[in-house]
This record gives sequence, structure tokens and C-alpha cells, in this order.
Amino acid sequence: MSEPVNEPRSVILWDIDGTLLSTGGAGREALDLAFEELFGVPQAFVAVSFGGRTDLGLVGEAFERAGLSMPDDAAPRLHDRYVGHLRRILAARPGRAKLLPGLPQALAQTAPRAVNALLTGNWRAGAEAKLGAVGLWEQFRFGAFADDAADRNALVPIARRRAQSLGVTPGRVIVIGDTPHDVACARAGGAVAVAVCTGWSSREELQACGPDLLIEDLTSGLDAFLGLL
Repeated sequence: MSEPVNEPRSVILWDIDGTLLSTGGAGREALDLAFEELFGVPQAFVAVSFGGRTDLGLVGEAFERAGLSMPDDAAPRLHDRYVGHLRRILAARPGRAKLLPGLPQALAQTAPRAVNALLTGNWRAGAEAKLGAVGLWEQFRFGAFADDAADRNALVPIARRRAQSLGVTPGRVIVIGDTPHDVACARAGGAVAVAVCTGWSSREELQACGPDLLIEDLTSGLDAFLGLL
């Protein structure tokens, strides 16, 4: 990743699934395989809503739905098995991970004006696998991940601290995502909330939660998004 800078900068915290890209359900497939192999429950995540969640939160819900107690070592064991399956699934079908409209042009236009970073419910290794499949991992200076907290609303302060540890002084912080959970996360962390209609939630659902900016995608909405910077 790039060398750190010391002057105050706007920081954009990007969600991954439904905002930057779609993997066609590869994450759910990999989690289902890992859970069945380790705990004997097939399709443990079939009824679990993934939108705006963290991987740690998803795992906890899968255990509850299966009526099982979650062992202390469940998360690290599932993490390792899941990441292995995810990498294999994405490598087997190179076109499965697809960039959403407006990428990577939006990243190219924001990079001179702000620091692009990640705020995602993915485990870091899963985020790297997904973004690596579309050649975007190196576009981001740092991130806040499910490894850092099970509660997505805790991630903006973690991202601020991580920026400072890398020599970045955050100015305006913007969270961009595709679900009401992303808007709530921005609000909880004192950040600007941008909602984009390319993923899990409808325009009506996103509008109802009152983001600072609501855009259809990063093609038609790019000028408005850049205006926040």
C-alpha cells in the first residue's frame, strides 16, 4: 500500500459487498462449506441475512439458528476454513467477482482528493480475497474489518485510530455502503453517510434511514459523491 501522508485528509471508508463488487454469493457458499465441515450442519447460513453484517455476527447467528453452543475456538477455526474455500471458489470461476457500476473510475477520481480505505463486515483475509479477485486490494490504504469488532457500529472509531497510526490525520470521514446498517454505522461513528443502490437494499429502504447522500450507483452519482470531498 502507499506511503502515509501527514496532512489532514478526507477519508472514504468503503463497504465491499454490494458497494464495490458482487461475488455472486461466494462468501455465503464458502461459509456454508466451512460450517458443515466443522460442525456438521449443512446450509447453516441459508436463512441468515448478510446485508451490512459482520462475519463474526453471522457466525453467531448461524450457531443460534442451529441450536448449538458456539465453542470458544469456533471463530478462528471457521475463519481459516472459510478463507480457504473462498479463495478456491473465486479462483475456480475468475468472472464470478464483478465490479459494480462506476468502479474503478470512482476510485481513480477520489484518490487524488481523499484517502480510500475499507470499512467492511468481512474478515480481513476474506476482504483481501474478494478485492484481489478484481485487482482492487492495493487501492486501499487500510481498513476496519470483522477481525476488529463483531459490532459494525464500532468500526468507524477503529478506522480513525488506524489512519492516525499510519500517519494520516482524518479530516472529513465518509462511509459509503449499500444497506441501512452502513448508514447506522456512519452515524454511530460521527461520519458522513453515503448510500448506494447497488446491493442488498432497495432505494426506499435506504431513503428511509436518512443518509446524507443517496445515489443510484457510482456512475450516475459520482459527481454528487465527489462534491462531498
